[in-house]
Amino acid sequence: MHTMNHFTLKDKVLAVLEPDASKREQWTQTLDLFPVSACSCVQAFVSKIQQYKTENKKVMVAGDYDTDGILATTIMVKGLRKYGLECGFYIPDRIREGYGLHEQTVKLVSQKGYHSIITVDNGVKAFPALELAHRLGIETIVTDHHTLEQEVPCDLLVHPTLMEDSFHTLCGAGVAYECMRALGMDTTDMLELAAIASIGDMMIVTGQTRALIQQGLKSLNHTHNHHIFELASDRELNEVSVAFQVVPKLNAIGRLSNLANVNNVVRYFLTEDLRDIVAFRNQITEVNNLRKRLSDEMLKHARTKCYANEDVLLIMDPSYHEGIIGLVAGSLCSQTGKPVIIMTKTPEGYKASMRAPDGFDCMDFLGQYPSYVAYGGHKQAAGFTVSLNEYEMFRGYVRKRAMSYQWEPVPFSSLPICMEELSIEAIESLDELRPFGPGFICPHFELKHPDIKSFYMFQNGKHGKYTLSNGIQCMRFNQSEADRHNANRSVSSFIGNLQVSEYRSKKQATFIIEQTKYDE
Repeated sequence: MHTMNHFTLKDKVLAVLEPDASKREQWTQTLDLFPVSACSCVQAFVSKIQQYKTENKKVMVAGDYDTDGILATTIMVKGLRKYGLECGFYIPDRIREGYGLHEQTVKLVSQKGYHSIITVDNGVKAFPALELAHRLGIETIVTDHHTLEQEVPCDLLVHPTLMEDSFHTLCGAGVAYECMRALGMDTTDMLELAAIASIGDMMIVTGQTRALIQQGLKSLNHTHNHHIFELASDRELNEVSVAFQVVPKLNAIGRLSNLANVNNVVRYFLTEDLRDIVAFRNQITEVNNLRKRLSDEMLKHARTKCYANEDVLLIMDPSYHEGIIGLVAGSLCSQTGKPVIIMTKTPEGYKASMRAPDGFDCMDFLGQYPSYVAYGGHKQAAGFTVSLNEYEMFRGYVRKRAMSYQWEPVPFSSLPICMEELSIEAIESLDELRPFGPGFICPHFELKHPDIKSFYMFQNGKHGKYTLSNGIQCMRFNQSEADRHNANRSVSSFIGNLQVSEYRSKKQATFIIEQTKYDE
């Protein structure tokens, strides 16, 4: 009986994700890394670095403050130093300087006698800074994976779209790792960091990105790289535990740049001194705990300012921390099912983050407003700044646009499962298909008419926990108001994800509820 279920769950999922039966087998295989890229930009990178070494040139690596940017910086610096170059690095302060390479940084790099700047995970839009570098006689190598909109004024561009097809889904750290492979300086821990970054940047999980994640996690679970495991609570990691346990801690430092220096996270990954590692780890954890506290308080506050009759929620408060408004917008969006804009007031203007449900297009919604100070994003998430004297005008725009804006929420598509399929081995059979992610997303599962034995709420009603008659636990984290309100109604189905959690070294099958449907 067990073995039958053991096969059905994996096969059911694969049949949904890969309609073409002849291609199914490739998703169950562990990929080896593709051969080193032979494209001209990667080869040119190698010869530039060789030339720098021969001529004793100093190099500066310019990074970005999210997980991908931090790990790309680490990989590039580690590899170039190992190769024998004198190599500095700098990641800008998110709040004071904002994203990307700035002219001010270029001036400092020039004053300090660096010959060359290598950008990682940024650079394709840094026109003024790159042009200044050119005028000051500094060579520029841009390694980035963000969309190319026009020609980049640099001496060399290394970009996934210039590489073989298998590399097209690489993140910033993936590109840095390919550069180090071509230089012959790659190490297992660089592979592991590239895997973490690919998960953190939510890249499409095909081609070399799939291989990086599979090989990187396999290696991580073997080496137990203490830089990563110091930040994780599980003793065995897959792409889900990395995304929930490691990535938010790294991102927290960049978000709260008024409280911590993101460049220290690179130092954390570069040092092998155990005392330093523990000290840095404590700092990272502390800042992340503060981020959680701040976002919980902001979310509570923002909820009190929501009006039920508004189709697009716009909440402004000058006390909100600008590094966290995106997180709060995301939480509020998932709790209300509505598009949410959270704004705070800064000397540069009103800074805002927008998050929207599947089916809504933020860029399309915001696109007709005439005068942003800064503006960017994609369908589900956008960030922008409105000048200080235009708040009322912008608020009017949002109200008016929301009244006429048509969109259809995308319904949760789900795969029905029965109680018997909630076994540890059935859930573990899905491991053969990992990593799931963009381009290969594990469907939500629907458990109809669950046989509930008991239910209780904890952390002041923030989370709910159902225990089924067969002992399986169904967890609802960050319940919505509606869920709390409906606590006593009978449940027609749970929709969510499956995971095996370990508690006191005992494994347990758990259903993580994303949505609860109630009997009419």
